[in-house]
Amino acid sequence: MLIDKYNIGFDDEVIHKDVQRLTNQLWKLIPMREHEEDWAKQLDTVIIEIVGLNEIFIGPVFLQLLSKLEGLKVKETNFELYRKTIFESISLLQELS
Repeated sequence: MLIDKYNIGFDDEVIHKDVQRLTNQLWKLIPMREHEEDWAKQLDTVIIEIVGLNEIFIGPVFLQLLSKLEGLKVKETNFELYRKTIFESISLLQELS
């Protein structure tokens, strides 16, 4: 059970399900970019949720995760690097569950 800044104990299963949901949201970014859909809007949505998680559960993994995702917004990257960064972000996110 993780204790958050509000001292509400979140069950491990709840945390795991939320991490899985966010992981799925990150996976969506790859085909969205391939199909020239509005991946930037999806990325913003994921970033907002991760920032919120960081406010509740403060940890160093959030800095790395947010840095990678924000970098995708700032720098136009080729698809291979974009995809690699998404994979790395998913791995970092999985460390939370």
